[in-house]
Amino acid sequence: MAEEASAVAICQMALDQQPQLVAHFKHMVQAGTLAHAFLFAGPDGRGQLPLAKWLAMRLFCQHVDANGNPDGTCVDCVRIAKGEHPDVLELAPTGQRLKIDQIRQLRSEFTKKAVEGQQKVFIIRGADTMTTSAANSLLKFIEEPVGQQTAILLAENRQQLLPTIISRTEVIEFPRVAAQDFHQQVMDLGYSDEEGYLVQALTDSLTEARNWLEDDWFASVVRAVTQLVTELLQGDLTAFTTVQTSIVPLASDRSRAKILMAMVVQAWRDLLMQRLVPSQQQPHFVALTNQWAPLAEVVPTDVILTVLEQALSMQQRWQLNISFQATLEAFVLTSQLTLAENRK
Repeated sequence: MAEEASAVAICQMALDQQPQLVAHFKHMVQAGTLAHAFLFAGPDGRGQLPLAKWLAMRLFCQHVDANGNPDGTCVDCVRIAKGEHPDVLELAPTGQRLKIDQIRQLRSEFTKKAVEGQQKVFIIRGADTMTTSAANSLLKFIEEPVGQQTAILLAENRQQLLPTIISRTEVIEFPRVAAQDFHQQVMDLGYSDEEGYLVQALTDSLTEARNWLEDDWFASVVRAVTQLVTELLQGDLTAFTTVQTSIVPLASDRSRAKILMAMVVQAWRDLLMQRLVPSQQQPHFVALTNQWAPLAEVVPTDVILTVLEQALSMQQRWQLNISFQATLEAFVLTSQLTLAENRK
């Protein structure tokens, strides 16, 4: 969500991305059954922050509409959207984690009364990045709220939170956002339309998609995988060297190695689907139509399927802690043999 988004835009994002959860919170607010602490769990990009701000606006809005939505235009809604409301406090990680000092500052706010009215709202982003000491520091104030306080914790991975934190909150699991909406969010990050479809095939986390843009990593991976698949289809023996020189350097950690393998699998899946249902296939690689399809004309469909199965087996072997390079090299060798023996 863009930081400069208006209050009206934030409300609309919440309604567009999670209409059922918006309806759920409307009912709780109207019935007076709102819990004092919530955990919004799920990959970034599913509307957690817009819904958290929608809820804050709903609690403070001076002119709630007939449908139970904040109007997004009153002074309170506008200040919440801008991060300027004194009784709506938002905390986000500095760097990779929420620090103990940040939680200590927040603790002092938990003990204070509201500046305006009776209600206070705390939005804690990246709650799953808290250190154990920070989480323990926060726990007491979640257990014993002072006055009308609502704490909203946002976490991509709830397993990273202390069980005691989870047990003191009402957990709200965020379902997957509609594909079209997520595609637009990915494009808003800076991906092209074609890249956006590939990103969607690999993740539903906006945070992960954002990280892939660092140092042009994603584009470099697409180029390297495109080169590898092209060389395999051509029967080019330099494919083995491509693994060593172009792909392995991009696998700087296990999470990136996992995406590299997933991208190789997706390339062969695209080739198979283009052969089976070309009219329904949304290409994830630009190379599919202008490079791979002509080269694959001499490869029988059942052989493409076999190579795809080999790629899937590659992923499984890697899960057994075989080195990334050795696993990928083994796939290249077996797929080269399969393709060489079965060309039309």
